[in-house]
Amino acid sequence: MKSEVFRLEQVSLPPYLFDINLHLTTNEIVGLIGLNALGIDQLLCILDQNVPIHYGHVYCKEQLVNDYLSSSKKRNRVVVIERESNLIDSMSVEENLFVLRKGCKKHLVNHKLLSSQMHLLLEPLDLHFKEGSLVGSLSAYEKLVVQFVKASICKANLVVLKDISNFVSEQDLNRLEKVLPYFKEKGMTFLYVCNHHQEAFRFCSRCYLMQEGRIIKHLFPHQMTDEIISQYSNVFEERMESKQRQKQYKLELNSRKPLLQCTDLTYNNCHHLSFDVGVGETVVMLDSENLSNNDIFTLFKEHTAVEQGSLLLDGLPPTCDNRKLALIGPKPYATLLFPQLPVIDNIIFASDQKIKHLWLYPKRRRSIAKELEKEFGQSIYKSSLYDLDRETLFKIVYHKILMQRPQFVCVVQPFASVDMYQRIQLISYFDAFKKRGISVLILAVSLSDTLQVADRLLIVTGGKVERMLLRSEFAQFGGIAGSVPPQPKE
Repeated sequence: MKSEVFRLEQVSLPPYLFDINLHLTTNEIVGLIGLNALGIDQLLCILDQNVPIHYGHVYCKEQLVNDYLSSSKKRNRVVVIERESNLIDSMSVEENLFVLRKGCKKHLVNHKLLSSQMHLLLEPLDLHFKEGSLVGSLSAYEKLVVQFVKASICKANLVVLKDISNFVSEQDLNRLEKVLPYFKEKGMTFLYVCNHHQEAFRFCSRCYLMQEGRIIKHLFPHQMTDEIISQYSNVFEERMESKQRQKQYKLELNSRKPLLQCTDLTYNNCHHLSFDVGVGETVVMLDSENLSNNDIFTLFKEHTAVEQGSLLLDGLPPTCDNRKLALIGPKPYATLLFPQLPVIDNIIFASDQKIKHLWLYPKRRRSIAKELEKEFGQSIYKSSLYDLDRETLFKIVYHKILMQRPQFVCVVQPFASVDMYQRIQLISYFDAFKKRGISVLILAVSLSDTLQVADRLLIVTGGKVERMLLRSEFAQFGGIAGSVPPQPKE
């Protein structure tokens, strides 16, 4: 019989959480899908630690641990697994599992004993490490499973999986479908936090939909369908299915002119990789093993010698100082912006080659700011970025690229860790790239909504393109398809 792990009753923490009711039991995987991001982090914080709340009660193992009258601030046995690993890369797997945990009172470490215990725990999971293997040498999937094992050793009440598809490949997610039930049978409870319903439906027995800090729907197995979800994301569906928007993604293979050409490229994990991107075309490259994307992005950033083949942009090797090329990496708001500069200066930073004497005449910058006021509101006049939310920072990044007017844009996982409303916003920017004739290459490990802005899908396996699909063929792909774009409505 299942026993209670966590129960939240009418928990409120304005302005983030309102009247949250959540019930988690042993031996299950429950999804938490954020239609927008408001309140997700605060809810996870309440599960992790008994912080003060405005109203409601929190029960752990049927014991009241937190309420609006008093909060102990003690931590609950909750493990949150996300992109930034909880493991220490410079230490061995055995040390991470057995030494770096609460309750370890050994003064001398018997490495042979720890190694034998590690092998016993990892053998059922089809993982085999040599004695003393450093965590830093493990793949993202191996680190993920090691964290599961460590959570089991520490007798964690709850394991939170937060946006794991952003750093674990599609191939590894398939392996995870066998691993999660193994830990579930051992009494572990998982909360699977993501922003796309199709990903949650793949793993979870039931799901909670969250929007504006409220749980708006509890989905049981018979309700976990695209039709039910569409009732809560009608704004997204209406925007994606509009006739005018769909018609711009009609690709004619014979008429396109190649802008980027990758020919027989061999470099690190890329093996005889060949593909091209046409002028004004948007191509999604899905690396199902999460091996070659970093190498391709590195070649765009750095003029690195390759073992074989070539990567040419408009006939020349790409260089980082080429304004015809724009690169948008993971978390671009942290790498492409200058927090100490005004908002308008961040937006026009790479536009000086398009607008003459941009930095000599403040009047020109004020004129541009006036034009952008409709898009950004009064935020456009802020003297720094420090108090802006992430949604505004994303807008600044993508508007900066639009102002730069490059010929080619390379983006890594653009829809990673963004909610439904942010996805709509980002899709509108990719539509703007399309209208301006800008070529786009999206490097992805999970599809999410990338197909909504794609002309072609390239599936990479073993460092080379295994299969190509046109937009009309996307529905044939059997992976986590994300949102498959409909045919244009007449």
